[in-house]
Order: sequence, then C-alpha cells, then structure tokens
Amino acid sequence: MNETTLNKLKNKATAFASGALSRVEIATEESRLKAKFQALGQKVYQAVLGDLLNAMKDDPSVVALVGEIEETKKKIAALEDKVAGREAGSK
Repeated sequence: MNETTLNKLKNKATAFASGALSRVEIATEESRLKAKFQALGQKVYQAVLGDLLNAMKDDPSVVALVGEIEETKKKIAALEDKVAGREAGSK
C-alpha cells in the first residue's frame, strides 16, 4: 500500500472513532438529563402532595435543577450538531 492509501484509512478510522466517542458523550449527557428530570419530578410530586406548588418556584434546589436541565439540553444539542457536521463532512 502506498502512503496516501494508509493516510486515507487512518483518517477514516480517526473520524469513525471520533464520531463514536461523540455518540457516547451524547448518551452520557442524555443519561444525566434523565436523572435531573427524575429529581425534578420527585420534587414536583412532593409539592403536589403537600399542596406547595407555588412555593416550588422559590426553592433553590428546584431553580438549580431547572438551570442544570437547560444547560444539559444545550450541551446535548451542541454535541448532536458536532456529530451531524462530521457526518455531513465525511460524505
């Protein structure tokens, strides 16, 4: 094999590995997002049982969870855009 063919193979393998790693990162972030939604759901459930829904918006832990959820959603979207850009560029 000549050097050009080896470089092409190396570049394709690197792109494939990078894409796979990005997909793993997305799955990890989605798992974190699910955990945050579950934690928020538990707090909402407790508030509903205690008739405290209005007080929830002032609860610092609820505000923090909502902020973390929004940040995680942005991170997932950025990772998905990164993967989509790679896939479009490799075709």
